[in-house]
Amino acid sequence: MFKSTDGGATWSAINTGLTATQVSTLAIDPATPATVYAGTPGGGAFKSTDGGATWNAVSTGLTATNVSALAIDPATPTTLYAGIRGGGVFKSTDGGATWRAVNTGLTAPYVYALTIDTAMPATLYVGTDGGVFKSTDGGATWSVINTGLTNTFVYALAIDPARSRTLYAGTSGGLFALLIGR
Repeated sequence: MFKSTDGGATWSAINTGLTATQVSTLAIDPATPATVYAGTPGGGAFKSTDGGATWNAVSTGLTATNVSALAIDPATPTTLYAGIRGGGVFKSTDGGATWRAVNTGLTAPYVYALTIDTAMPATLYVGTDGGVFKSTDGGATWSVINTGLTNTFVYALAIDPARSRTLYAGTSGGLFALLIGR
């Protein structure tokens, strides 16, 4: 892990306590920016409360450790979600100390991307090997929303900040825009 405090002109290693050698995703607590989460392929999740100077493993409850996506609830930053390749979605309500699977209706377990609707934080989207899934209840249940996708391997998701009903999905077949209901 590396950190720049000068806009990328210089970088410093910040690996103390980080036992995994690769990092696939990062999330910064919007309320406390010194709190950073890192997801690793095969090493689980890690948390830093000092801006990355030191790291601690926070994987209790994760049944798979290929963390490919992390998202923090902007309304309740102690609630976060982890997308797991081969394990679905996990939720923590205690700042990553413990996790539990939230996969009811999620029929594609390889999660590559995860995003939260900041206007409605109980609404989540995941990009999987089976398309895009949506939850409107904080991950308790999921439904597929693939209308218009010609390729269902979804590796990236983003909600348009100017048009919040537009969700972009990056797939192995190109970029798609989906109109999402609220």
